Amino acid sequence: MPDNRNKFQVILTDHAITDLKGIPAEYQDQINRDLQNLESNPFPHGGSRKRLRGFRPPLYRFRSGNFRILYRIQEQTVIILRVIDRKILDRILRRSGI
Repeated sequence: MPDNRNKFQVILTDHAITDLKGIPAEYQDQINRDLQNLESNPFPHGGSRKRLRGFRPPLYRFRSGNFRILYRIQEQTVIILRVIDRKILDRILRRSGI
């Protein structure tokens, strides 16, 4: 019987869903795999995850190829706020005030 005690629920916001619809199909498989991986470990080791400074509650960025997944963790829930191209990450963060 699988152990689900450490399993997180991943929820996408409306912005994240809209972002995913606009991403070319060749990148969506990798992003979907990375989103599934966040269910079991929203704090992966290495350079793919970074806590962004100056945000309360904490905001994390996960690198998925040329795209960045922005998310927050609330108890056992990973809330995906945006899935955006790395080239526009800074602009989106400044404008959105996430």
